[in-house]
Amino acid sequence: MIDLLPVSLYIHYPWCIRKCPYCDFNSYPKNKSVCTDESYLNALILDFKQNINLISNRKFNAVYFGGGTPSLFSPKLMEKLMHEISPYCEENCEISMEANPGTVSLETLKDYRSLGVNRISLGVQSFDDRELKLLGRIHDSKAAIEACNNVIKAGFDNFNIDIMHGLPEQTTQKALADIKIAASLGCNHLSWYELTLEEDTYFGSNPPKLPNEDNLADIEEQGFVLLKELGFNRYEVSGYTKDRRCQNNLNYWFFYDYFGIGAGAHSKIQIGDKTCRRGNPQKPSSYIEEVKNKKNNFFEVKKSDLPFEFMLNRLRVFDETKYDEFETTTRLNFSTVKDKLEKAKGEGLLRFSDTGYALTDKGRWMLNDILELFL
Repeated sequence: MIDLLPVSLYIHYPWCIRKCPYCDFNSYPKNKSVCTDESYLNALILDFKQNINLISNRKFNAVYFGGGTPSLFSPKLMEKLMHEISPYCEENCEISMEANPGTVSLETLKDYRSLGVNRISLGVQSFDDRELKLLGRIHDSKAAIEACNNVIKAGFDNFNIDIMHGLPEQTTQKALADIKIAASLGCNHLSWYELTLEEDTYFGSNPPKLPNEDNLADIEEQGFVLLKELGFNRYEVSGYTKDRRCQNNLNYWFFYDYFGIGAGAHSKIQIGDKTCRRGNPQKPSSYIEEVKNKKNNFFEVKKSDLPFEFMLNRLRVFDETKYDEFETTTRLNFSTVKDKLEKAKGEGLLRFSDTGYALTDKGRWMLNDILELFL
């Protein structure tokens, strides 16, 4: 009998107040939407009911509301969705919601908390008003600090703040100041990552002046030291925690299963010895129509693609990868990847033990070099 992998649920809310110039996520300005939240909610519930059998007898160990800006979804509508999914959640299921500081109040945070949401991820990005304006954010530093304080007042003790670095003309001092302010506001988890200019964004075609490579390296080097001094342990490429890791993200990185509902949401479900995926239509109206027509569009991933997919995800987490993980999550023999792992070891990018393998310090900086071996 094949053991079933842990499974999580991702729910995508595709609308924002406005599109940020750096954002390449599947999101759309709310005031231009041709769909109502009610019609979108109905599609989410229908999609869930039509495909919940794919998780077999498992229960979700994590639920994640992402976007877009899920905190634009009214608590009243979210209550209907929670009513449908709650019976399929583990007792201690992590239920996370992304929120924008400009779209939440203390009262709405309390409402989300009462519905079962037990983790908030607040998209602050910076506490510097000049940087926030350049990034096109709808909040200023005062609103960001107030939102962080309200998360604590609303009773959340599992609380992430998103902070970007390498912002337009940002100095090392300003980047470190953002970390210090975030750490002082009661969060137990930080996502700290570099701004990247994606092709299909406003910044992609109109690039701002970013810090040079030497400045970026200095920001990262000093940032790593500061985060450690503040008690935040780095457990994956951009994740730092004082106590609890993000279970939803770990499901992705450990190559476990996840079921995604909503426009543009992706799923990966292991069915027998097959790894199957689904990508939903990106436009909300197209997604609603597809759900009505009962299309699920799951397809089997080519077995030749699985080694790269596994390494792309699993090596993001710095924990040692046990030798049996590859076989458990892909149903392929470890010999499929052994020679390439040995080559990475020979180049000083991996270290081996009796139980598994892990990135060296050099490997953390040159992760892409390892991944290229599996292309």
